[in-house]
Amino acid sequence: MSASIAKYANLPDIDTEQSDVYETPDVVVDGGSQRYEQPEIPLSEDISVDPLRVDKAAARFRASAGGTDVKSALSRYQRSLFRTLQLESLSGGSSLEVTTGTASHLSETREQRMRRLIYETQELRDQIAQDKAKNTEDRQSVALMKLATGLTDELAQLSLQVDRQSLDAEGSSNSLVSSSLWQRLESSASPSVQQSERRPAAPRPTADGAAATTLQLESRVSLLEKVLGTSSAQPARDAAVGHSLVDVVSRLRQQLDVLADPQRIDGIQRRIKQVLVDMDRLDLVNMQATRAAESADAKAAGTAPRVDPATVKRIDELYEKLTGVDALIELAPTTARRLQTLSALHVEASQAVARIGRIEREQESAGEEIKTMKEIADSLKSAIGDNTATLAENMKHLDSRISALNSRLAALSGK
Repeated sequence: MSASIAKYANLPDIDTEQSDVYETPDVVVDGGSQRYEQPEIPLSEDISVDPLRVDKAAARFRASAGGTDVKSALSRYQRSLFRTLQLESLSGGSSLEVTTGTASHLSETREQRMRRLIYETQELRDQIAQDKAKNTEDRQSVALMKLATGLTDELAQLSLQVDRQSLDAEGSSNSLVSSSLWQRLESSASPSVQQSERRPAAPRPTADGAAATTLQLESRVSLLEKVLGTSSAQPARDAAVGHSLVDVVSRLRQQLDVLADPQRIDGIQRRIKQVLVDMDRLDLVNMQATRAAESADAKAAGTAPRVDPATVKRIDELYEKLTGVDALIELAPTTARRLQTLSALHVEASQAVARIGRIEREQESAGEEIKTMKEIADSLKSAIGDNTATLAENMKHLDSRISALNSRLAALSGK
């Protein structure tokens, strides 16, 4: 990455004031119908037509990554990028308009000019610090550093004044700040000669700079309070505008806590079930009331219908049973979960018993196989013993026959 930055750091900026060039499609002409003779273009004497080798061209246009400082190359690249962005911001985010032969007139607002001055002052301070680090005997760098610090403080104050004051008081504020800037410039022009006799101390932040920083921090804090709110309980003036971000976040956090708490969800579920039961009861009562009204309308005498004592007794028994069922509704989910776990345990236990029986059967079959193998081994041992005895007897018989043959051969050779 450093090599690529060093390669393109010294390139000039893009010239956006030139007229745009567009590519047009090629016109295909039949070669047999029309023929044009191309005139010979004379070559200039300054143009070299000698062939150039690839290695020489690469050596000529190669940028050395080790000979260029990475920080300086990066700073140059940042400066060129800042200039390009500044031009784009001045032109309204589009490419610069180019008229016939004349460049467009660019208007710079106060905020853009302020940002540009602050950036250039900071860049000047960085360059002075780098020069001071390279050349420790340069005494004028201290004066330049003080001048740059003063300019930064004045620009910070000016930005705060531009943000706070109205457009009517713009001329007076600019005149006051410009006069203070001229006084600081005139007072800082002479120390370069006076400080050649003695070595000055390091620049310290002034009270104006601290005040400007404090004012800037206060403005930022006020903006954050407008967006976020001072606390969870907003005042009346903020409530008229709307809910703050703190209120929205706290409300969402409470809702998430409710959704993530299983106990609360179970309680809400129980309440919903109780409400459903109550709604069923209310529906039943409404049906009974409508029936009673219909029966009352049916009777011309207007007497209320009499309820049978057996019906009243049945209603009371049903009500008592419903109260008992309501008490059992809360225990039903836990009981169902326990029954499910018990059924799962029973299934797993039956599977484990089946596996154990299978293992026992396999053990029995393995024991029988071991017994048969032992019997086969014993029979092999007995057969091997019998065969060894037979072989020993055969060897003895062969030895006796060989000795007899030897004696015969000796007798024959003696004759």
